[in-house]
Amino acid sequence: MVETEAPRLTDRVKTGLVRLIADEGLKPGDKLPPSDQLCEKFSVSRTVVREAIASLKAEGRLRSLRGSGVYVSAPPKAVGGSMFMEAPQDIGDVLDFIEFRMSVEIEAAGLAAERRTETNLLRMEQALSQFARHLEDNSLATDADRSFHRAIADATNNMRFRLFVDEMGERLIPRRALGASFTDEKDKSEFLENIQSEHRRIFDAISDRRADEARAAMRQHLEGGRRRYREWSLAHDVALQR
Repeated sequence: MVETEAPRLTDRVKTGLVRLIADEGLKPGDKLPPSDQLCEKFSVSRTVVREAIASLKAEGRLRSLRGSGVYVSAPPKAVGGSMFMEAPQDIGDVLDFIEFRMSVEIEAAGLAAERRTETNLLRMEQALSQFARHLEDNSLATDADRSFHRAIADATNNMRFRLFVDEMGERLIPRRALGASFTDEKDKSEFLENIQSEHRRIFDAISDRRADEARAAMRQHLEGGRRRYREWSLAHDVALQR
């Protein structure tokens, strides 16, 4: 379990900060505790605290004043609905969303190949290992799948890509929420092993700093995802008609 905790530290601290603001009744304009106190409270490094604060600043929940500290901001006003689907309840929405993901994640893979560090590669490898461990259980390896895509987003060194993955949460990999079913264990294994192979090709290209090949591998992966969900949906409809 230790190897999968590091990529989630920032998320844990981010959630903790939101809870702290609510529990302490902090209002817009109120100041957060100093970084050293936050490090002690969450038992993490300054880097993790900075990343969590930066993520909340990007969402408009916090703001910083040079030489003064970090302050709570008024939450941004919602304009209309979210540009993303509320929940993966309709296969048509899922297919449209994967098409949208392609416009973001294909370029993310290329940038990751150009900018990745050894730490980034380690996190991708951890996600790949986690995926392999979950091939046989009922989780459908969704958490490991999302961790892999988040590690790629991190490797772009552009926080917007990571915020995209984080905002999506479980919606990024909706197969478990959709209740994906398979005819037998062999069918499920082939489904997950294809994804695993595609992840490996993406990783190899990023590791070798082959940006164009990383983009091509990510495109193949996401196009494969659309095909798999479409085939699963058709098979599911046929089963219901029997």
